[in-house]
Amino acid sequence: MKVVFAVMLALLGALGASSVGAQTRYHCRDANGNDYSLSRPCPSGSTTRTVEAVPVQPSYSYSQPSRPTVVRTAPDVPDHYSYMSGRCRSLDENIRNAYSRKIAPDVVQGMRSEYRRDCAQEEQDASDRFYQERRAGDRQRRDEERSAQLANQSARDMDARQAQQCAESQRILNNKKARTDLTEGERADLKRFEEAFLARCKR
Repeated sequence: MKVVFAVMLALLGALGASSVGAQTRYHCRDANGNDYSLSRPCPSGSTTRTVEAVPVQPSYSYSQPSRPTVVRTAPDVPDHYSYMSGRCRSLDENIRNAYSRKIAPDVVQGMRSEYRRDCAQEEQDASDRFYQERRAGDRQRRDEERSAQLANQSARDMDARQAQQCAESQRILNNKKARTDLTEGERADLKRFEEAFLARCKR
Protein backbone atom coordinates (compact mmCIF):
# COMPACT_ATOMS: atom_id res chain seq x y z
CA MET A 1 0.00 0.00 0.00
CA LYS A 2 2.83 2.41 0.78
CA VAL A 3 4.26 1.85 -2.68
CA VAL A 4 0.89 2.52 -4.38
CA PHE A 5 0.40 5.70 -2.33
CA ALA A 6 3.87 6.97 -3.29
CA VAL A 7 3.20 6.33 -6.98
CA MET A 8 -0.09 8.27 -6.80
CA LEU A 9 1.65 11.23 -5.18
CA ALA A 10 4.29 11.26 -7.90
CA LEU A 11 1.65 11.23 -10.65
CA LEU A 12 -0.27 14.09 -9.03
CA GLY A 13 2.89 16.13 -8.72
CA ALA A 14 3.67 15.64 -12.41
CA LEU A 15 0.28 16.89 -13.61
CA GLY A 16 -0.04 20.66 -14.26
CA ALA A 17 -3.04 22.71 -15.26
CA SER A 18 -2.51 24.43 -18.58
CA SER A 19 -4.51 27.44 -19.57
CA VAL A 20 -4.66 29.10 -22.94
CA GLY A 21 -5.45 32.80 -23.21
CA ALA A 22 -6.55 34.68 -26.28
CA GLN A 23 -5.99 38.24 -27.54
CA THR A 24 -8.53 39.79 -29.89
CA ARG A 25 -7.01 41.46 -32.96
CA TYR A 26 -8.98 43.73 -35.32
CA HIS A 27 -7.66 43.90 -38.88
CA CYS A 28 -8.67 47.26 -40.38
CA ARG A 29 -8.41 49.12 -43.67
CA ASP A 30 -8.51 52.92 -43.93
CA ALA A 31 -10.04 55.02 -46.71
CA ASN A 32 -6.77 54.96 -48.66
CA GLY A 33 -6.58 51.17 -48.70
CA ASN A 34 -3.86 50.87 -46.04
CA ASP A 35 -4.20 47.77 -43.84
CA TYR A 36 -3.38 47.74 -40.14
CA SER A 37 -4.36 45.82 -37.00
CA LEU A 38 -5.36 46.94 -33.50
CA SER A 39 -6.23 45.41 -30.16
CA ARG A 40 -9.45 47.48 -30.12
CA PRO A 41 -12.27 47.97 -32.68
CA CYS A 42 -11.33 49.80 -35.88
CA PRO A 43 -11.78 53.60 -35.66
CA SER A 44 -14.56 55.50 -37.41
CA GLY A 45 -13.93 55.87 -41.13
CA SER A 46 -12.07 52.54 -41.35
CA THR A 47 -13.37 49.16 -42.52
CA THR A 48 -13.09 46.09 -40.31
CA ARG A 49 -11.67 43.31 -42.48
CA THR A 50 -11.45 40.49 -39.95
CA VAL A 51 -11.56 39.95 -36.19
CA GLU A 52 -9.59 37.06 -34.76
CA ALA A 53 -8.64 35.68 -31.38
CA VAL A 54 -4.90 35.07 -31.33
CA PRO A 55 -4.05 32.34 -28.79
CA VAL A 56 -1.37 33.10 -26.24
CA GLN A 57 0.16 29.98 -24.68
CA PRO A 58 2.01 30.82 -21.47
CA SER A 59 4.99 28.66 -20.59
CA TYR A 60 5.34 27.04 -17.18
CA SER A 61 8.36 25.77 -15.30
CA TYR A 62 8.20 23.29 -12.47
CA SER A 63 11.60 24.31 -11.17
CA GLN A 64 10.62 27.94 -10.48
CA PRO A 65 7.45 30.07 -10.19
CA SER A 66 5.81 30.79 -13.52
CA ARG A 67 6.08 34.31 -14.90
CA PRO A 68 3.12 36.15 -16.43
CA THR A 69 3.06 36.20 -20.19
CA VAL A 70 3.73 39.66 -21.61
CA VAL A 71 1.52 40.44 -24.60
CA ARG A 72 2.68 43.31 -26.76
CA THR A 73 -0.03 45.23 -28.56
CA ALA A 74 0.26 47.99 -31.10
CA PRO A 75 -0.24 51.53 -29.74
CA ASP A 76 -3.58 53.13 -30.48
CA VAL A 77 -3.93 55.20 -33.63
CA PRO A 78 -3.23 58.88 -32.76
CA ASP A 79 -6.01 61.45 -33.05
CA HIS A 80 -4.28 63.33 -35.87
CA TYR A 81 -3.71 60.15 -37.94
CA SER A 82 -6.26 61.12 -40.62
CA TYR A 83 -4.41 64.40 -41.31
CA MET A 84 -1.25 62.61 -42.42
CA SER A 85 -0.42 61.36 -45.92
CA GLY A 86 -1.05 57.75 -46.86
CA ARG A 87 2.66 56.99 -47.12
CA CYS A 88 3.47 58.29 -43.64
CA ARG A 89 0.40 56.60 -42.15
CA SER A 90 1.42 53.29 -43.71
CA LEU A 91 5.00 53.65 -42.48
CA ASP A 92 3.82 54.54 -38.99
CA GLU A 93 1.39 51.62 -38.97
CA ASN A 94 4.16 49.18 -39.96
CA ILE A 95 6.38 50.47 -37.16
CA ARG A 96 3.62 50.21 -34.56
CA ASN A 97 2.75 46.66 -35.63
CA ALA A 98 6.33 45.50 -36.23
CA TYR A 99 6.27 43.06 -33.31
CA SER A 100 3.02 41.34 -34.31
CA ARG A 101 4.22 41.12 -37.91
CA LYS A 102 7.60 39.75 -36.82
CA ILE A 103 9.54 42.40 -38.74
CA ALA A 104 13.28 42.16 -38.16
CA PRO A 105 14.72 44.74 -35.72
CA ASP A 106 17.15 46.15 -38.30
CA VAL A 107 14.26 46.68 -40.73
CA VAL A 108 12.28 48.44 -38.01
CA GLN A 109 15.25 50.66 -37.28
CA GLY A 110 15.45 51.60 -40.95
CA MET A 111 11.73 52.42 -41.02
CA ARG A 112 12.12 54.61 -37.93
CA SER A 113 14.97 56.51 -39.59
CA GLU A 114 12.91 56.98 -42.73
CA TYR A 115 9.94 58.15 -40.68
CA ARG A 116 12.02 60.70 -38.76
CA ARG A 117 13.47 62.00 -42.03
CA ASP A 118 10.31 62.18 -44.13
CA CYS A 119 7.33 62.21 -41.77
CA ALA A 120 8.28 63.78 -38.44
CA GLN A 121 7.48 67.33 -39.57
CA GLU A 122 4.33 66.14 -41.32
CA GLU A 123 3.15 64.50 -38.10
CA GLN A 124 3.83 67.71 -36.16
CA ASP A 125 1.86 69.72 -38.72
CA ALA A 126 -0.98 67.19 -38.60
CA SER A 127 -1.05 67.35 -34.80
CA ASP A 128 -1.09 71.16 -34.86
CA ARG A 129 -3.93 71.19 -37.38
CA PHE A 130 -5.97 68.67 -35.37
CA TYR A 131 -5.68 70.58 -32.11
CA GLN A 132 -6.25 73.95 -33.79
CA GLU A 133 -9.49 72.68 -35.32
CA ARG A 134 -10.55 71.13 -32.03
CA ARG A 135 -9.88 74.39 -30.17
CA ALA A 136 -11.79 76.32 -32.85
CA GLY A 137 -14.70 73.91 -32.46
CA ASP A 138 -14.62 74.32 -28.69
CA ARG A 139 -14.63 78.11 -29.03
CA GLN A 140 -17.55 78.00 -31.47
CA ARG A 141 -19.50 75.73 -29.14
CA ARG A 142 -18.86 78.04 -26.17
CA ASP A 143 -19.89 81.08 -28.23
CA GLU A 144 -23.11 79.38 -29.29
CA GLU A 145 -23.88 78.40 -25.69
CA ARG A 146 -23.18 81.96 -24.52
CA SER A 147 -25.42 83.41 -27.25
CA ALA A 148 -28.21 81.02 -26.30
CA GLN A 149 -27.87 82.02 -22.64
CA LEU A 150 -28.01 85.74 -23.51
CA ALA A 151 -31.06 85.19 -25.73
CA ASN A 152 -32.84 83.28 -22.95
CA GLN A 153 -31.99 85.99 -20.42
CA SER A 154 -33.24 88.70 -22.79
CA ALA A 155 -36.51 86.82 -23.27
CA ARG A 156 -36.94 86.44 -19.49
CA ASP A 157 -36.26 90.16 -18.96
CA MET A 158 -38.80 91.08 -21.65
CA ASP A 159 -41.43 88.81 -20.07
CA ALA A 160 -40.76 90.37 -16.67
CA ARG A 161 -41.15 93.93 -18.07
CA GLN A 162 -44.37 93.00 -19.84
CA ALA A 163 -45.76 91.42 -16.67
CA GLN A 164 -44.94 94.58 -14.73
CA GLN A 165 -46.55 96.80 -17.39
CA CYS A 166 -49.65 94.62 -17.50
CA ALA A 167 -49.97 94.75 -13.75
CA GLU A 168 -49.83 98.57 -13.86
CA SER A 169 -52.37 98.65 -16.72
CA GLN A 170 -54.69 96.41 -14.70
CA ARG A 171 -54.43 98.78 -11.73
CA ILE A 172 -55.27 101.79 -13.91
CA LEU A 173 -58.15 99.94 -15.55
CA ASN A 174 -59.63 98.95 -12.18
CA ASN A 175 -59.42 102.53 -10.92
CA LYS A 176 -61.14 103.96 -14.01
CA LYS A 177 -63.89 101.34 -13.89
CA ALA A 178 -64.52 102.23 -10.26
CA ARG A 179 -65.29 105.84 -11.18
CA THR A 180 -68.90 106.86 -11.75
CA ASP A 181 -68.27 110.35 -13.05
CA LEU A 182 -66.70 109.48 -16.42
CA THR A 183 -67.78 111.53 -19.39
CA GLU A 184 -68.86 109.94 -22.66
CA GLY A 185 -65.41 110.58 -24.13
CA GLU A 186 -63.67 109.11 -21.08
CA ARG A 187 -65.84 105.99 -21.24
CA ALA A 188 -64.85 105.58 -24.91
CA ASP A 189 -61.18 105.98 -23.99
CA LEU A 190 -61.64 103.45 -21.21
CA LYS A 191 -63.16 100.95 -23.62
CA ARG A 192 -60.24 101.31 -26.04
CA PHE A 193 -57.78 101.03 -23.16
CA GLU A 194 -59.45 97.84 -21.95
CA GLU A 195 -59.43 96.29 -25.43
CA ALA A 196 -55.73 97.05 -25.80
CA PHE A 197 -55.07 95.64 -22.35
CA LEU A 198 -56.92 92.40 -23.12
CA ALA A 199 -55.15 92.01 -26.45
CA ARG A 200 -51.71 92.54 -24.91
CA CYS A 201 -51.96 91.04 -21.45
CA LYS A 202 -54.59 88.30 -21.55
CA ARG A 203 -53.04 86.10 -24.26
